[in-house]
Amino acid sequence: MKLAYWMYEGTALSGIARVAGSMQRVHTVIHGPRGDGYINVMFSMLERFHEIPPFTLSPIGQREMAQGSRARLVETVRRVERDHQPDVIVITPTCSSTLLQEDIGSVARTLGKETKAKIIVPQVNAFRDLEHETMDAFLTQLVGTLVEEQPKTERFSVNLIGPSYLGFHQLHDLTEIRRLLADVGVEIDAVVPYGATVEDLRTLTRAHMNVCLYREYGVELCRMLEKQYNMPYTTITPIGLRQTAKFLQAIGQQAQIDVKPYIAKQISPAGPLSRFVKSVDSLSALYGKRAVVFGDYSHAVGVTHMLCEIGITVLWAGTYMKGLEAEFKEAVAGLTEEAFVEDDFQKLSHKIRDTAPDVVFGTQMERHSSKRFQLPCVVISAPAHILNFPIFPEPIVAYQGMAQILETINRTIRLGLEEHLVKMFGEEEPMGEATAPAAQAAAEVAATTTTDQPAPLSPGGMPWEAEAVEVLKQIPFFVRSKVQKNTETFASERGHSVITAEVLYAAKTHFSKS
Repeated sequence: MKLAYWMYEGTALSGIARVAGSMQRVHTVIHGPRGDGYINVMFSMLERFHEIPPFTLSPIGQREMAQGSRARLVETVRRVERDHQPDVIVITPTCSSTLLQEDIGSVARTLGKETKAKIIVPQVNAFRDLEHETMDAFLTQLVGTLVEEQPKTERFSVNLIGPSYLGFHQLHDLTEIRRLLADVGVEIDAVVPYGATVEDLRTLTRAHMNVCLYREYGVELCRMLEKQYNMPYTTITPIGLRQTAKFLQAIGQQAQIDVKPYIAKQISPAGPLSRFVKSVDSLSALYGKRAVVFGDYSHAVGVTHMLCEIGITVLWAGTYMKGLEAEFKEAVAGLTEEAFVEDDFQKLSHKIRDTAPDVVFGTQMERHSSKRFQLPCVVISAPAHILNFPIFPEPIVAYQGMAQILETINRTIRLGLEEHLVKMFGEEEPMGEATAPAAQAAAEVAATTTTDQPAPLSPGGMPWEAEAVEVLKQIPFFVRSKVQKNTETFASERGHSVITAEVLYAAKTHFSKS
């Protein structure tokens, strides 16, 4: 029944496709019904591939259901070997092949004797395992099959574990991490799985350290490499100032590099981040705002840290990753009033409605809920819409990533001056017949020159003294007519016959408190 509703995580097939599809000269044979060809559509649409992604469907139809699908699978693998000549062929099990109780492993062993490509069958449960745990298990299996002991690189280097296709801004994150590590003098030996080759996996132990960029997957691989090859690793996702500093310090400690001067330079009072966060408008717009956060583990934890750093109150933070519940609650302890794990988007929708925060940070599903409740929302995690696969670089991690998130917040919620004026005088009415007199009045106010005599500003309007007119001229044009209307209403209710500067200021005070 759960499949009738939106799910936060993809299936095991999605996880295998993200790993294999991100690598070079690796071809995936999907042994399942024709509907499983959606993987090709996802890669082509979201990643904007201009050629067919490296996936071939070995279809299971009525004939295969009745007579068995082994012959069709063998035929498909041989065709892939002949037409594409990959280094590795991944035969992925699906729910359909599992129901048929097909022994894909025996097919792989038989074909492996006649193909140049290495054939690998992911050791996953197509029914039970979800996207990220499948990625974790498959990455570990893939590297464990190929890796060999290697001498270390001459200079200190790291492997970046995690960046892949279909990840939330992950390829943009990779660009920012490359720049960040280059700035502090750390080399990158390999990136897995994005762009990796069989040779990269074989020589993965050349690096001195592994960096697991996203806690959702890659940790098991890092643990395996630490246990078997004594390679240290870190799992800190550098989102926000403190987490980025911890990330750099963890690497700097292993590399014996003092990263403190670099960190200090990035957060100096003269830097762009400090100027933005401490600006009058940002303090007015952000400080004290009530937010809620939801997403995968890494982004929910990182954004919660970041929001606390800029003065936003996080009412609650949650993740849909049930296997990381205890770790998640520990990671956000002290940063929010409530931390929880939930994978039912309808319950999250009701929770957002009942909380009614100033801004929501979540997935595409929370964006839908927020729109229904007329709340601003910033998408910070997968699952995401195609709009969250930007063409131009928009990293989430490190210092550039924080600047990007702040810019997105700016575009999503009102800035300080705008919010202050709307709170004082109300929203401006849309232009139309009903507001034509107000628009005319605004134009007349703009054209009014100083005079010693009170002058009416609109047909049938109340006279204004010259000093009051001058004050009105200084109010931004997009709320000026509203100010005039509210001030005249205020004056009329209190028995004034002329608008003076004192009456205007009294109206301002009145509407600011209301």
